[in-house]
Amino acid sequence: MIVMNQIINMNYSIIIPFYNEEKNIESLNSELNLVLNNIKDPKKNFEIIYVDDGSYDNTFEELKLTIKNKIKTIIAKHEFNYSQSSAIITGISISNYENLIFLDGDMQNDPADIPKMLEFYENGYDMVSGWRKKRKDNFFMRTLPSILANFCVRLFSKSKLNDHGCALKILKKKIINYKISWGDFHRLLAARISFDNWKVKEIEVNHRERKSGKSKYNLNRVFRILIDLIYMNMFKIGGQRSIYFFGKFGLWSFFASLLSFIYMIYKKIFQEVYLHQTPLPILVFLFLFMGFLFLFIGLLSQLILSTKEDKFSNEIHIKDKIENNL
Repeated sequence: MIVMNQIINMNYSIIIPFYNEEKNIESLNSELNLVLNNIKDPKKNFEIIYVDDGSYDNTFEELKLTIKNKIKTIIAKHEFNYSQSSAIITGISISNYENLIFLDGDMQNDPADIPKMLEFYENGYDMVSGWRKKRKDNFFMRTLPSILANFCVRLFSKSKLNDHGCALKILKKKIINYKISWGDFHRLLAARISFDNWKVKEIEVNHRERKSGKSKYNLNRVFRILIDLIYMNMFKIGGQRSIYFFGKFGLWSFFASLLSFIYMIYKKIFQEVYLHQTPLPILVFLFLFMGFLFLFIGLLSQLILSTKEDKFSNEIHIKDKIENNL
């Protein structure tokens, strides 16, 4: 067996976002602690980070009870409901370890899958992602939209995963670039890093029916993912700046304008064609205008994008934070 670059740092931050999941917290926390306590490896250290994304039920009150865990536990609460991705980013920002484990708070991901995922991850992968091959969801409301979304992600990226939307993932913190933390970035993470040639492994994981709470996933999520895909391809492909992306179209437009101009002169000199009898002057102007327009869009979008990236870290407000200091 060929051993890849094995993980030296064996410390893991487990980040779980919650939004109105008060009835799932006790069971999930119990299952997770049982799994982690059964990992008999003195080289491994874990911390659990629970993030309440502005719930209006008793989620935060239930989370505060988990402070009795014998594993280091950190609990944070957003002032408002931002998004699942924002909750994950908050978890990353307060994490202490360099390896991350993501898990949904709705009990549909099975914490018992973590040990087998760790085996693959510690054999040299940069990210191990779950594949909910046998989903326990409503087909038309969740499974079908997920199939469509995964098809679009594979179409517009280099990622070939079957299930980009599975929250259960283990990954290196260093591959998380905070400048891509927009929209549903956690669902497009594998697609985004596929341009940078990180080693990604997908393995089948258990998927369970939702017992309590209400799913936040609907058809609108597919359209949001499509918008994020367009955003990613336009502004973030392979780390390109948007000025480079639009600049290429601008240069092609300038080239087309030049060719049209040369052809126009040829028609005028050698075929004695009156310019007002052809659309060539309009084409020259049109391509020239498009060239400048693409350059302007590239510069403007880069400015907007830079402003958005600079402000992102200041947009999320943690209302409360507690930990058990183990």
